[in-house]
Amino acid sequence: MAYQVIARKFRPQSFNEFVRQEHVTQTLINALASDRFPHALLLTGPRGTGKTTTARIIAKTLICSNSQDNHPCNECQNCVDVNEGRHLDIIEIDVASNNGVDHIRELRDTVGYMHTSGKYKIYIIDEVHMLSTSAFNALLKTLEEPPEHVVFIFATTEVQKIPATILSRCQRFDFRNHTLNDLKNHLAKICTQESIEYDESAVWLIDKQAKGTIRDSLTLLDQILLVIKNFLWMP
Repeated sequence: MAYQVIARKFRPQSFNEFVRQEHVTQTLINALASDRFPHALLLTGPRGTGKTTTARIIAKTLICSNSQDNHPCNECQNCVDVNEGRHLDIIEIDVASNNGVDHIRELRDTVGYMHTSGKYKIYIIDEVHMLSTSAFNALLKTLEEPPEHVVFIFATTEVQKIPATILSRCQRFDFRNHTLNDLKNHLAKICTQESIEYDESAVWLIDKQAKGTIRDSLTLLDQILLVIKNFLWMP
């Protein structure tokens, strides 16, 4: 089996596994519990703070066959398919490579089709700020009057580039950078789980370099472990 990087191995699979961001996760849980979930969400904030991961957890919770206290069970077939990136009712679009009006028109033509399982058809659109003006205009009508079974989840690092007409039709959630203490505790926990011996001063240095993002801290940890292994294997 191919090596799985630490950032992917320890990606949260439910809201309970998140590091901080309670102002976002608890609001979303409350919305699910009250059955007042919006048809369009905008997740914004610095890179590496959990926006795309949150989008996937929301999608998984909405279509989970056995959700428990508004958390995905991660055991039913729907959850397994989402975790493996092959659920037909969850469509992820990376706008960095699909930012033209034709892609949005294609999306607009397919939203009317019903879901195959669960209750919803969910579109996750990452880096949505990179859509062209014509693509935003094409999206607007669908966003104004979406079918009842469709949920849009947008993620962006540059919310100021999104037209006000789009913003006004979404519920916005702002993610924050993590504190040094958040990063230190999370990194120490992972090192313990992976049986990695560490010095607290080294963990602090990694966290300072990561500048508030968990993903960067885990990527740095992976790089350091690789360097150490190569050094130990040197003749």
